[in-house]
Parts: sequence; C-alpha cells; structure tokens
Amino acid sequence: MPSLAEVVSQLTNGVILGLILALVASGFTMVLSVMGVINFAHGLLFALGAYLALSLHKVVGYWPALLIAPLVVGALGVMLEQTFIRRLYGKDPLFVLLLTFGIAMAGEDVIQMIWGKLAYSISPPDLAKGSIDLGFMVYSKYRLFMGGFALVAIFSVWLFLAKTPYGAMIRAGSHDSEMVGILGKNLPRIRALVFGLAAAMAALAGIIAAPLWSVRPQMGLDALLPAFLIVVIGGMGSFWGSVLAGLLVGVANSFAVMVVPRFSDLMMYVLAVVVLIYRPRGLLGTRSVLE
Repeated sequence: MPSLAEVVSQLTNGVILGLILALVASGFTMVLSVMGVINFAHGLLFALGAYLALSLHKVVGYWPALLIAPLVVGALGVMLEQTFIRRLYGKDPLFVLLLTFGIAMAGEDVIQMIWGKLAYSISPPDLAKGSIDLGFMVYSKYRLFMGGFALVAIFSVWLFLAKTPYGAMIRAGSHDSEMVGILGKNLPRIRALVFGLAAAMAALAGIIAAPLWSVRPQMGLDALLPAFLIVVIGGMGSFWGSVLAGLLVGVANSFAVMVVPRFSDLMMYVLAVVVLIYRPRGLLGTRSVLE
C-alpha cells in the first residue's frame, strides 16, 4: 500500500502537471473558439518559449527571460496569423490544419538548426531551488512554484477575458465573429490578439516547465497531444472545461505512474474515451471561451 506521503506527493504532482497542460490547452481552445482553427503549431510555440528562455537565461537571467520570451513568441504568433492563417478563413478547415501542421514540422527543423538536437535544461530561480519540508514529506520548491505560477497565469487570462473591453469582444467573437465585424469592431485585430495571446500562454507554459522537462525539439509535440485531448475532454471552446480537463488528465497520469507505470501514458486516452461516451460534447462543452 502506498504511504500517505506518496499519495499526497502524486496528487500534488498531478495537479501541477494538470495546471501546466491547462495553460497550454486554454490558449488552444481560445483560438479554436474564436477562429474555428485547430492550431497544430501551438506545440511549436510552447517549445519556442522554452528555447528562447534558454538563450535569454544565459544573458539576462531567469526572471527577465520569463517576461521577454512570451512577448517575443506572442509577437511571432501575431505574425503567423497575419501572414499565413488569415488567408484561409472561410475555406475548408482542413487547409488550416495542414498549414499549421506544416508550420510545426518546419519550426521543429528550424529549432534543430539553431539549437541542435541535444536536450538542455534551465536552472530554476534561486528562490525556487531545493526542497521544502512539509512535516510528513519533503517536496520540490520548484514544482510548487510551477503550479502557483500556472494558476496565477490562468486566472489572469480569465480576468482579462471577463473584465476588459477586449475580453468582451473576444467573448462576442466566440459566439458570432461575423456579427462582431458587422457591428463595426475590428475583427482582424481581435483575431490577431487572440492568436498572439494564445501563443504567449503556450510560451509561458514552456518556460515554467523547462527546468523539469528536457528542452528538446520534440517537446512541443509532447505538449500538443495532451493539450488537444484536454480540449476535447473539457469541451470544444470551453475555457474552464480545459482547466478542469487538464487537472483530471494530470491527476490520472500521476496516479497511473504510481499504480500501473507501464500504462501511465495511456490514461489520458482512456479518460477521453470514457468522457466522450457519456458526454459527447465534453465536460463543459459550449461555444463560449469563458463558460
């Protein structure tokens, strides 16, 4: 029988993993909800955030890298939307899917050309190094930092969507984007904002995960597949559905590592099958990015 410390440790690991995946998936679902685009380049943006932070960390340190890299990747996301994806709105969704898949594959090759194929690691900030003694177990400070930072980031994005004028336009665009344009709002600017915000969220998740995950060219794919499943489990277009599904996937994976480690990678697929059998639209399936 697992001890109390092992159970609590795995539960905490699962919640933290779930929050990281939810941060990635919530950006993915925003793009899907507002633009109807399945963005297979989202994982590439996750990896680019980690790689940019890796290079910046050597020059300016962890905290400036944590600020600068998401802004750079967010700007890159805006550029991708304006240069490539915008041309395919209103056409067969398969075209956008193939385009973003091609961008992801090409981007992975570019990463290998610039940084190589080897795996790297980023040192955590000094305040998050070491472990903390909780009495009944010793736990990594950085894992707690990861979970807390991801939670703050998710809540901050929700506040932006719920409490700001741009957030209101994004929510309106998730219901009827064409009507937003008819009412005189700048629909192209809203779409660019959403894509850039989603890119920055993916990059931020990549940076805070980097000290524990290996920074390598394939890390984007490692984040994209769970994020896509989380969007499906939580419900297409549901912001909080993605957060809830991320937590479920993270906890299920962590407990599977403890109980049946050889099959732990299958747990998110099993969870997706079970949820979709009983809830075909997902846990909180809706068209609104805030519901």
